[in-house]
Amino acid sequence: MNKPRVKVSREVLEHIDPTKPVRVYRNLHKKCLSVKQGSLVRCHVDNVVLKDCKFIVSKAGQRRVRNEKKKNVHAFVEGYVVDAREADNIDSSVSDAELCEGKSNWQLLYYNPYECDGFESSVTGSEAKYADYVDLCADGYMGPEIYAAGITYKI
Repeated sequence: MNKPRVKVSREVLEHIDPTKPVRVYRNLHKKCLSVKQGSLVRCHVDNVVLKDCKFIVSKAGQRRVRNEKKKNVHAFVEGYVVDAREADNIDSSVSDAELCEGKSNWQLLYYNPYECDGFESSVTGSEAKYADYVDLCADGYMGPEIYAAGITYKI
């Protein structure tokens, strides 16, 4: 059975229980993000915003990718789906001048199973463990994009 394909978080909320966390991962076959709640994929989405997030990488899955040179689903962002408008105020502590200079409370993260052990900041290279908010986009300017705010880094 085909799962619904939606565009944004607001539409994802129609297919899940918003009081329970979801796991979001990149779906290479459908060129989108898959939203899994419990053991079921509930829908596919182009853009989703999560709060109270945890970055999860299965070490066994990562090992398989590295050994077999074939990708598999082993990395997720776990959190609660929220309407994107909830995250709009994250940069309220940053002045307009700082925003114009490219400063923001949001940081771009990336994950490459061949090069890093977890989700890393593209600025500092530090591995992210948790984030207050994560905005995932299946098809950004240079491919999939993961922006996070309120990041706690692995020590």
